[in-house]
Amino acid sequence: MIKKFGNKELEPLYELGLNNTQATIYLSLLKHGIQSVLELSKITGINRQQIYDGAEILLKRGLLEVTRKNRRKYIAVNPHKLAKISKENIHKAERVHEKISEAIPILELVPTSNKRNPKILYFEGLNQLKAAYSKELEESYNTEILSFAGSIDDVYNFFPESYWSKWNKDLVKQKSSSRMLVHKSKVAAQSSVFDKEYKRQTRYLNYFPLKVNIDVFNNTVLIVSFYDELAIWIESDMIANSYRTMFELFWASGSAF
Repeated sequence: MIKKFGNKELEPLYELGLNNTQATIYLSLLKHGIQSVLELSKITGINRQQIYDGAEILLKRGLLEVTRKNRRKYIAVNPHKLAKISKENIHKAERVHEKISEAIPILELVPTSNKRNPKILYFEGLNQLKAAYSKELEESYNTEILSFAGSIDDVYNFFPESYWSKWNKDLVKQKSSSRMLVHKSKVAAQSSVFDKEYKRQTRYLNYFPLKVNIDVFNNTVLIVSFYDELAIWIESDMIANSYRTMFELFWASGSAF
């Protein structure tokens, strides 16, 4: 009889990185005790080769024990050991993180070609627009972002104020700041109240109802069209510096709320 397990039993094992076959093998052994590959195949309905492959992976990960070398039979370890294994995985991940962090300064010293070709990335769909803004956070550590925000009213139609509040707080946490040019409106004025908290300066133009957002930082220009659900990420010193010059011209003629 094939035993089907529910999500309540399977999901904790998925969190450990097991696939459905491996999780089913472990749970079947936990329920039925010591079993051979053939016996497990009959219980689960999974073919013997998959059972063997899955059991060997579980054995290496410490989730199973074996009773004999020849004609081996498997037994599931006590569920309490799963917590120990998950802690070991956390420690391994922390060690990997430490090694990568230590390696970053070395990797940044790897010589690159003096000639830089522009790099262009495209993001399509609202979820991908969020991915573009997440990437902007990652790439703008300890720097200033210049933002042609235009119509804040239009921006809030797509991503709510709560999204931008979190985004700006995350920006501050990474020691970054921003300047923002907006179209004059009540919503924009209300947004500017948070400038000090967000390490931001806002200026408005009487007529500046842009339907796209343009952010400039480092050598990058991020152009986002919410209505088209499209973002274009451009890495180019020449283009970024040109947009930076345009921003400063508009900034000089803008007014504070």
